[in-house]
Amino acid sequence: MDPTSGLPEGRRSFLVLDRIVQAIRSGEYQEGARLPTERELADLCGVSRSSVREALSILSALDIVDRRVGDGTYVRCCDERVLSLTLELARGEADLRDTFELQRILEVGMAELAARIMSADQLAEVQAALGAMEGAAAHGDVEAYFAADRRFHLTVAAATGNALLERQLRSLIAQMDRPLWRTVKGYFIRHQAEYLNRSLAAHRRLLSAFRLRDTALARRVMEEHFERIRGEIFGDA
Repeated sequence: MDPTSGLPEGRRSFLVLDRIVQAIRSGEYQEGARLPTERELADLCGVSRSSVREALSILSALDIVDRRVGDGTYVRCCDERVLSLTLELARGEADLRDTFELQRILEVGMAELAARIMSADQLAEVQAALGAMEGAAAHGDVEAYFAADRRFHLTVAAATGNALLERQLRSLIAQMDRPLWRTVKGYFIRHQAEYLNRSLAAHRRLLSAFRLRDTALARRVMEEHFERIRGEIFGDA
């Protein structure tokens, strides 16, 4: 029986991450060494390739490995202190995927509701938040981008007129606001230009949907936004 079959996807990715880090610590892979392919790692660990991609995304964001498109993944760091901290962070945050999924489900429905009843003042606040996101992106200020992004989504939550939904989203955003998630997402913002461009484009489309009071479009754009993040950060197809 596959020992990983009953594990949540996030825990499976941690098993891959742990195996790679332990192999680096033992000297099996030295600095500059090329790791096995995603398929080989998936077979070796008995997990899906999406679990491998998620683990490699985390290790890449933490500068443990260097992922080279069309070439492979190479070890960048063998520092014991950094490797130990990586494992400590990952052990405590393996449920990030589950929290992300809950936030995705919640926000898709909220976008649809907000598009129907959003006030003019709330629409202006959403637009201001998007402007702040664009300004932060232009200046490479990741922390300001995070803050403006939270402002955008919390304004949408407030626009539903449902205090319970708003409290739930605040709680989920707080749960996602952890060192490992911020590091991984910050890496994509800093180093993956298309990730940032697609994120801003999605928020612009959401604003347009709210202006038009197009509930179906708002729901679809929010769903696509979260699907894109899941694919790029967690490695899901």
